[in-house]
This record gives sequence, C-alpha cells and structure tokens, in this order.
Amino acid sequence: MDECTGAALLLTAYMVQQKNIFAGLQRLPAVLIYLVLLGGAAVRVAVWLQNRSLFIDEANLARNFCEKGPADFFLPLAYEQFAPPFFSLVQWCNVQLFGQQETALRLFPLLCGLLSIGLFYRIARRLITHDWVLLAVIWIFCFSDFFLRYATEGKQYGSDLAVALSLVWLGLAQGGRPLRTAWAMAAGALAVWLSMPSVFVLFGLGLYVLQAAWRANDRATMRRWFAVFAVWLLSFGLNYWFVLRPSLAVAPLVEYHKPWFFPLVPTTTAAWKQWADLLLTFPYYTAGYTVLAKLVGGAGILTGLGWLFWKKQSLAWLLAAPVLACLLVSGCGKYSLIPRMLLWALPLVLLVQGLGWQQWWEAGKHWYWRLLIGLLLLATASLHRSGQYFFQPYQIEEIRPVLDEVRAAFRPGDVLVASHEAWPAVVYYRDCHAQREWYRFDGRVLHVDWNERPDLQKVSALGAPPRRVWLVFSHVVSEQARAAMQADVELAAGFAAQKKVVERPGAFAYLFELPD
Repeated sequence: MDECTGAALLLTAYMVQQKNIFAGLQRLPAVLIYLVLLGGAAVRVAVWLQNRSLFIDEANLARNFCEKGPADFFLPLAYEQFAPPFFSLVQWCNVQLFGQQETALRLFPLLCGLLSIGLFYRIARRLITHDWVLLAVIWIFCFSDFFLRYATEGKQYGSDLAVALSLVWLGLAQGGRPLRTAWAMAAGALAVWLSMPSVFVLFGLGLYVLQAAWRANDRATMRRWFAVFAVWLLSFGLNYWFVLRPSLAVAPLVEYHKPWFFPLVPTTTAAWKQWADLLLTFPYYTAGYTVLAKLVGGAGILTGLGWLFWKKQSLAWLLAAPVLACLLVSGCGKYSLIPRMLLWALPLVLLVQGLGWQQWWEAGKHWYWRLLIGLLLLATASLHRSGQYFFQPYQIEEIRPVLDEVRAAFRPGDVLVASHEAWPAVVYYRDCHAQREWYRFDGRVLHVDWNERPDLQKVSALGAPPRRVWLVFSHVVSEQARAAMQADVELAAGFAAQKKVVERPGAFAYLFELPD
C-alpha cells in the first residue's frame, strides 16, 4: 500500500510539474513580447543619443529650418526637398527651442517612433491571437534596421508611420462605428498637412466605416460620412495645389524617382522586372533579405490577403486598400515607391503577413507542424538585429567627425573642396549648426558641382594655388560612389602629393600638398 501510495504521489507530482512547465511555455511568448517592446523603444532612444552625423537629404532639409520662417513651409522648400508643412513647423519649433543640432532635428521623429511601437502593438494584439506569431511580427517591427533608421532621422517618414498607425488604430478602436463627425473631419483634414501618404490611409478608413454603415443600412451615417469625405478632399486639394503640385514640377526630383513608379500594365521585359522588384520591396522589408525570408514573407502576405478578402472584407478595406491605392497612384506617376516613402505602408503589410502566418499556424494542430512554422518564423525574425546598436554605433555617413579632424589640422591658407554629395552637410555645419563657428574653415571652402572636377584651376578659385588642399567626400555608400571618389583623388594626385586620409563610414577626407 505504501509503495502504491508513493508511486501515485510521484506520478501526481510529475503531472503537476509537466502542467506547470506547459503553462510556463504558454506564458513565455507574452513575457517576451513585452521585453521586445521595451527593447525596441530603448534601442531607438540609444541610437538617438548616439547623435550620428546628418546625411545629404537630412542636411538639405535642415537648411530650410535654418533659413526659412513658418509661412515658408506652406510653399515648396529649397534644395530639392519636400516635407509636409506641419512636420516642418514642428521641426522649426524644435530647433528654435533646443538649437540647430542633430538631437533637436530628430526629436520629433523619435517621439513618433516610440508612439508607433505602442500603436503597432495595440493593432497587432487585436488582430493576431496566437502569441508566437505575434512575437515574430512584433520582433520584426521593433528590431528592423529600416524602422529604426527613420525613427532616428530628421525626415518626415517616421511621422508618416505614426499618422498611418494612428488612423488605423482609430478605425479598429471604433469597430467600424462612425467617429463623431467633427472629430473625424478635423483628424483627416489635419493629417494630410502632417503626412502626405495619410490620404491613402484615410481612403481605407473611410471605406471601412462606410461599408459598416451600408451593411447596417444606416443612411444617416452614410450622409455624415460623405460630408467628412468632402472636408478631407477639400483639405487635401488645398495641400495639393499649394504644396504638392509645385513640388511635383521639380524636374530633377521627378527624374530621380522614375525607377520607383509602379508599372500598372507592364509591356516590356524591363517593365516586368521593375514591377517584380517593386512588389518584392514589401517582403524584403517585412520579412528579410534572404531567399527563404522573402518566400516566407511573400507567401504570408498572399495568404493574409486571401484570408482578408474571403473572411474579413471589412478589415481588408482598412489594411489592404491604402496600399493598393498607393500602387494605383504610383502607376499614374504621382507617388514614388522608393522604400523610405513606403515606410507608412510596411507595417500594414506586416500585419497582413502576420495574419497569413496565423492561418498557417492554425492549419495544423500537430506539434511537428507548429514546430516547422515556428522555425520558419524564427529564421525570418532573427534577421532583424538592431539590438546590436546598444553595443555599437549606428552609422550611415559620418561626415561630422571627418570635418572635426580636418578642422583640427586646418592651417591658414588651406582650402577645403567639398564634393557635391558632401556639400549639403558641409554648408549645414558651417552656416546653421550650433557649433558653426568651429566649421567655418576661415571661409576657404569650395564646392565641386556634378559636372566639375577638383583640378588645379578649381582648387585655385580663391586666388593663387593654395599650399594644401583637403578633398572632402560624403555619401560614399556604393561602389559607383567609391569609384567616382577615387577618380577625383587620382586627378588631384596629378598636381599634388597625397599626405593624409581621414576615413569614417560613408565619408572621407584627403589632404594634398602642392609643390612650392
């Protein structure tokens, strides 16, 4: 009897232990999700505090906040830049309050990035019910280098993302019920002045609410919603006429973005390749860069789209319609699909992808099937490793430490010759930055334009040939850019002796000494 009792107690203890282990495993992803959210927020703050150099487009946009006043932001900006007027106003206020420096220019994008983490979690938590799938989706959003970059960069793409997620969350929180008319009118009318692509999300949000009213046969709500639409269209029309239309007329910008316009009806081999490359942008950024990740991401997107249009048509309006509208407008040559201008859309695609993965998870109840799906999600999510920037700096074009070293060694009579790509940052640090006196270089700074070379005539433009010349390069982020830099260095070596090289990620300076 005692042996039987002991065996029963041991068996009971083992079963309790197994149950506790199983319960612990079930709770594990929920705990990990909160840790990932905290880590995603912390790494954004850490990278913001690293205070990396402004790169070419950031510097050009920042020069507008240095040289212009509030009324100017409702007109086309200078230096071939575009930013929504309200975004520009916020940036201008920040530099007035905190000074012309990198942290001030990136403060609003940082706050938008932190807000986006909370909004994305709330939306994903509502849509994705399986915690392991949710963990993979949250991990990608929090630790993607792409999302991190634009949460810590002084451009409008991070605020585009926050506005898009705010509108989607607003629609989901209402559950298809109409918003109060005045609030809806104000939210949409203001959104288009803060975020250009918000018009696509408003399109989806309007359809989402309209279909709910249609199914309920609520004609009064439909009439109110058409009034809301009219206010949104009026606000967007004013924005388009005074801000967007003149910006679209800037020929260099249009020419630069041509490869990123979506061919609606491909008729040539090149058009079909462009069509495929642009569509593959989505799984590339929402899954990963490997062939396996793009397959897992692309298949997840297609599965999610099929499930939405089959089972949840109303949700498809909210998540898929904005992206489809964006593709249509791009096909008309009015919106570029360059990745940074798709930042607002990628979380919506990531949610669709997660819904597709959830269908895979539910397709089989056997442990080996879910193990396979879990391994695929692990292989995909593990490609996103921005957590490494807790331990190493996140760098793109580090021209400021290059200029610091040049300035420390700069002698009276020296000349600094900036390449065309380096010129925007050199001018910003020389004329606008809080420490601009340090970067004045005694006024001996020359600009090498696209069609110019740093030959003896150019470096002597300030008078007699200088004794020493510094060639400064930035945006050296491709083999083509590196080859162009080397060609300029070899040209300078034809009339001067190279004495020193300063090298940082994406930025270089070469010191040449001319013969007596």
